Amino acid sequence: MRNILLLFSFALLISSCETSRYGCIDPLAANYDPLADYDDGSCLYVWGCTDPAAINYNPAAVMEASNDCEYSCEVVYYLDYSAAQYMINWGISYYDFYDGFGNYLGFITNDWYWSSPPNCIPQNDGSTLTASLSWFGNYGSNTGIFSWLAYADDGILDYEGDFVVYPNECAKIELSAKKIQDYKESKKKK
Repeated sequence: MRNILLLFSFALLISSCETSRYGCIDPLAANYDPLADYDDGSCLYVWGCTDPAAINYNPAAVMEASNDCEYSCEVVYYLDYSAAQYMINWGISYYDFYDGFGNYLGFITNDWYWSSPPNCIPQNDGSTLTASLSWFGNYGSNTGIFSWLAYADDGILDYEGDFVVYPNECAKIELSAKKIQDYKESKKKK
């Protein structure tokens, strides 16, 4: 009887103990095991861009390396009335535009001006210059800063500036006579 009682006690003790299950216990991991109660270090994560505003967004990604996301936007350069008049008064037929890296973007002629900002649809008549920009960043840091330069048809730099862009937007950059004159004055002071 004593052996039966000892065997019964041992069986009761074993049945009351829970068995541990090892596995990945992180719900963000690709191999998450909802039944695991002890992490065995086997978690696997999908790396990639986690920002839906990016070109290369990966909805399965949960981890993102620095500058893993690629962003883009359109930018339209245009003249206001004062800039067109400035060009005519100084005998400037067109402005050539470059980005801060020296890449040629295109030109704008003095034949056109805008009284309100145009959209980013390319005009192909010299009235606007539309360019596509791209940059790298992350979900929490997805803006870009771009530099641009405007050279008159005689090769003289008449303006340079910087602007902040946001993913998937149409950035509108106006060139005015005041901007040109202020820029030239600031260069004289240096």
